[in-house]
Amino acid sequence: QAALVRAKPARPTSRSPGAAPRVCGSPMAPVEVYNWDDLANVKLEGEEEEVALSPMEKLYFTGSMLEKYEPAVDALQKILDGDGEDEESWNDFEVHFDKFMNMTCFSNWNGKKYDLVLYGVSGYTGYLTMQYLKRVAFERNPEPFTVAFAGRTRSKVEEMRNRNFGDTKWATTDIITASYDDVQSMIDLARSAYVIVNVAGPYSLAQGEVLIDACCHVGTHYCDVSGEMPWTLRTLELHAHAKQGGALISPSAAVAGCWSDLCTYMCAKKAREEYGEELRWTRGYSTGGGAGAGASGGTLASRNAMSTAPDEVRKRMADPFGLSGFVPDIDRNGMKEVLIEHGTGKVTNKIRRDDQDAVLSKVGYDNDVGVWRAPFVYAYFNTRIVRRSNAMFADLENRPYGRALNHQEFGLLPPEAGDMIMAAQKGGAAPAPAGPSVAGEKEALEAMGKYYQQGEGPPLEELSDAWTCFMMWAKTPSGKVVRCGMCGNDGYFETARCAIEWALTMRFDYDSLPHKGGVLNAIVSGQEAYIRRLIGSGLKWKMGSWFEASELGPVGFATPGTKI
Repeated sequence: QAALVRAKPARPTSRSPGAAPRVCGSPMAPVEVYNWDDLANVKLEGEEEEVALSPMEKLYFTGSMLEKYEPAVDALQKILDGDGEDEESWNDFEVHFDKFMNMTCFSNWNGKKYDLVLYGVSGYTGYLTMQYLKRVAFERNPEPFTVAFAGRTRSKVEEMRNRNFGDTKWATTDIITASYDDVQSMIDLARSAYVIVNVAGPYSLAQGEVLIDACCHVGTHYCDVSGEMPWTLRTLELHAHAKQGGALISPSAAVAGCWSDLCTYMCAKKAREEYGEELRWTRGYSTGGGAGAGASGGTLASRNAMSTAPDEVRKRMADPFGLSGFVPDIDRNGMKEVLIEHGTGKVTNKIRRDDQDAVLSKVGYDNDVGVWRAPFVYAYFNTRIVRRSNAMFADLENRPYGRALNHQEFGLLPPEAGDMIMAAQKGGAAPAPAGPSVAGEKEALEAMGKYYQQGEGPPLEELSDAWTCFMMWAKTPSGKVVRCGMCGNDGYFETARCAIEWALTMRFDYDSLPHKGGVLNAIVSGQEAYIRRLIGSGLKWKMGSWFEASELGPVGFATPGTKI
């Protein structure tokens, strides 16, 4: 805000009679022809650097916005009418201008603050998030908590609330109307919550950083369930702002972004405690079963949005270390290997072969683990999240998962699939394709009757036998092996669990968290506090080995969870 005081007309200390008031040395034009944008964009005399505006500030601190605040306009008119000599008019203007600067002049906030506010709940993810609240969090969270639901259209939010809570004591849960294109509503929304859970995807196609920026401004914590790297890159631009405001911002508090990072964290912790070593190799394996819904329309829309991202963003997406965490190759002389571009001499770091995305796209047999594997749709995103966590732990605690860590993820194939692949290979068949395109996946889902439009999906009762599981194999430099696994219900329901339990962690365990403020991965900030809540909320958890086939399956909604 200090940088934005440049918007304010300067009160004169001395002025010859009849002189016009001035803004930063320039005469102020009569109000009827005054360019209000000049008032918002003018630079202070003597100021060496122009401070860049954040996304929310770009929308709010404009001349057109100030012009809507009639008390300030009227006060300024009085100053102009009195040639800038009326002290009372100056005092009146400064009062109103300060209200504009602290973003209270348009506020409709009633002063009520909720522990959690869920934004964008009118779609399918909102439905599952409400179901998680109803079936698990409201019933079993150790602390009672208040909640409100929010979205662009009140009638849609109200319809979803009534669908999920119409016959319960939460039937009258408060509703807040807010929209990205109404900056004041975003500010009021942020002020109304201790923690905001944003489930309004696809994130790459919206202006969600306006909401994050508002949270940074007022110190409200934030998480979402994105699995979209372009969106993650946009949130990182607000890291310094979030840190300054004391807001904890965690995109991707979901199965995609949390489960593999959690397993890596626990394996690294086990290796340090039992062997005094860090990790050198980690491989995560995803599997599942039951009559799952497949990819939702919203998920496919998110993937399509990523495929049409601008070239510069797609270049970052293609970089295995696009979210940081680079580990260089070292040649036999101890020198870091680099790539030199022919003709320009441009030098870039050379990515180790095992860190390249091409490794993740192949069907094959893992000799170390003893399983058949195939490409996993979220491997490309998850590996980048784990690498960023590895870098953050190195920077914040000098305790990375591993200084030379190589992390990979795959889909776990059943043994019978491996037998079929071996038979096909012996017969000279071509390697299996990496997977269908977005359009191909949509066609396959339509053929099975499992395709839903964006914002829609099957009721939870139809997913009672659906389950998802993630298991991790990790190895230290000396060859010590650590394993762990976690298993839950349908993946979309488990995403709701990840988000809500992280929101509750930020709300009730914030003082004990090791890292506060900034755009941080949930595991890096939450560590044991988050993991205890998440696994204790009803997940199956196993440390030291993987689940046997007989142990796999949905956990239901009444499982007490595992204490760790």
